Amino acid sequence: MRTTATALVAASVLSAGVLLPGCADSFDDSDPEDSVFVDDSKADDYFSTSAVEYVVEGKSTVKLDASMADKPAAERLEAAKKLVGLKQISIAWFLTQYFVSKEGDAGNASFGGFSGIAKAGAFQDQGITERADKLTYDFTFRQLAAAGKSLTSQLPIRTVAGKPTFDLEIGTPSNAEMEQLETNREWYRNAPWSEWNPANVAADKKEKIAFAITREKASTDGFFDLERLTADGKLDIDVYFGWDYHSEYHLKHSKSFFSWLKDQGFKAPASSWDAMTKDTGAFTRTVKADGRTINVEVRFYFGKPGTATDPDTDAGGKVLEDLARKSLETRDVIVYSGHSGPFYGFALANWRKTEEGDLDDADMRVINMPSDKLQLIVAEGCETYQIGEAFKENPNKAGKNVDVITTMSFSNASSPATVQNFLTHLLARDSTGRLRPQPVSKLLTQLDNESWGFAPMYGLHGIDDNPKVVPFAQIANFGKSCRVNADCGGPGNLCVSTGTGGKTCTAACAADPGCGPGYTCKAVASSASSTIYGRACAKTN
Repeated sequence: MRTTATALVAASVLSAGVLLPGCADSFDDSDPEDSVFVDDSKADDYFSTSAVEYVVEGKSTVKLDASMADKPAAERLEAAKKLVGLKQISIAWFLTQYFVSKEGDAGNASFGGFSGIAKAGAFQDQGITERADKLTYDFTFRQLAAAGKSLTSQLPIRTVAGKPTFDLEIGTPSNAEMEQLETNREWYRNAPWSEWNPANVAADKKEKIAFAITREKASTDGFFDLERLTADGKLDIDVYFGWDYHSEYHLKHSKSFFSWLKDQGFKAPASSWDAMTKDTGAFTRTVKADGRTINVEVRFYFGKPGTATDPDTDAGGKVLEDLARKSLETRDVIVYSGHSGPFYGFALANWRKTEEGDLDDADMRVINMPSDKLQLIVAEGCETYQIGEAFKENPNKAGKNVDVITTMSFSNASSPATVQNFLTHLLARDSTGRLRPQPVSKLLTQLDNESWGFAPMYGLHGIDDNPKVVPFAQIANFGKSCRVNADCGGPGNLCVSTGTGGKTCTAACAADPGCGPGYTCKAVASSASSTIYGRACAKTN
């Protein structure tokens, strides 16, 4: 669940954001005209600036029910494969219970707690072997997990076959239990599995597994593909404020967001927050992108008592969930800010009064999302890491055309700043109002650093196919002589001194691959301030 920073007063929360209400140029991110390349020695599909992914491997078994002993071998194998899939879910649950941070009042608060989480859904078995009894099957599994960069130094590591390894006692739910996966009634919601602590469980309810753990190959930085997102001349953004029990933050944050959008130059569809309904419509404004006028539309939804989205009722919960489904089926950008957690999803309604209004991670895997449309999803809540894999596994996406921002640990429920800072980054503009895309790392670092005492560890799933050179880059101009940035193209296209007396065209970059043959992504600085402000493609010879 999200956590409240009670020490923060509302005024300090609102003023702590990057954008100040009423500032006309609050999205400004212009590039200096005195750029110069910096020597490397002087520059101090998941990407995070604070967390890394790990490969976790081990061996386990499943055992068919006794009635399967006389079945044909092929039928037994199919049944074993199904059980292995269920056992993989089980392993991911208990790994997560060990890795994840707990709140002080949790029943297993003393068990593990490394701000990590297993990537439910990212399962791979390396082979299934039948034993002589024709009921027991061995398999080797491989899963992904993510946590802080110091995870292996926190675990009780020993070396086995040259790999760092830790032992963990996991639970042994029955075959019948593992099949219970109905949303909100999953087996792992029940004791003793729900707040797992092997120290409190009898020996016949647990087994020890040795988990080898190594770092996964790291992804590189990139940009959100604004060229594709704005190709139709419009940028659709839907924001959801999930129901909150702390202090009705779904109401307070939506009110603040209403005012914030107006301060950023958006035309409001209603005279006031009080007049808003689910059908009110979008906040609108225009921006320039690569010489084109882009219409930006922002809609936001929340549980509003006494209306069609009343979060305390079944009917209101259904409406909120249906709205979220429609957003995921049609919009470019979908933002959720609210409660979440491992093996969970978006909590849109009051779960204390209704079972409706919860968009579960299992639902995310089957929503009718557009297969050929790039979408950007923000899951701002506690421990939303698994949601990234849920959306990537949606068959219409199949790992492509979707970027998902998630968290690794607790997030801050007391402020709408994450939503606002994300939109600030997405719509960053230069002094003339043109979109100037920024590297994803800049956003992730900002979100991590502005969590007021929490360590959410934001990361982006799906970054491997994102642009490594700024969208709208004029690569054909690379190497041409220039005087000012405008000689090289729109925002993000730069006129940089090579240090040999000349200035040539290039463009901002996030990693080497996008620069093309003969170029590398190198730090650039303002010669006037001697400050490194980004990276650009530099000729290698």
